Amino acid sequence: MAAERSTADILDAAVHVREAARSAASGATGVDTVLAALTEVIEYDHASLARWDPLRRCHTTLAGTYPDDATAYIETRLHHDPVFSVLRSPARGGLWLRDVPRHLLAASPGFQEVLSPLGIEDGVAQCLFAADGRYVGMLNVSTRRPRRTPDPARAAVTLLTETLTAAVALRPGP
Repeated sequence: MAAERSTADILDAAVHVREAARSAASGATGVDTVLAALTEVIEYDHASLARWDPLRRCHTTLAGTYPDDATAYIETRLHHDPVFSVLRSPARGGLWLRDVPRHLLAASPGFQEVLSPLGIEDGVAQCLFAADGRYVGMLNVSTRRPRRTPDPARAAVTLLTETLTAAVALRPGP
């Protein structure tokens, strides 16, 4: 992917993510196609889409490129991280690493033990909520390079929230 992409290119790529997410939500394709399409919106080193299991009180990774130890953290410990309480707000459009208060990063095992050793300098964690307000999962995207500001990918990721939610939410039974 080219280093500098136009806003139109990013929006066009977001349309492809929406199509991939709709296909995954219908069961026609896997959630991995969503992450593959997302790399055209925001170039990343690692990403994952995880579903929240309210009975087991953990995340299940549906598609991801993080190393095993990072995936294990996302699945079993992320929801206890001090940063999680900040990002788990239905009104929030995602929490970008550069926007996390430094004192929270210092107290975050996820950042200190998982992301920092991977050389992560930027990215976003986006909690996903169903229309009825239920927390259903999350998107995690990490990059070793800082993003430019302003960044049209920030807005595109926010605009994709409902579509990403549909891709990870459990489908109602018959």
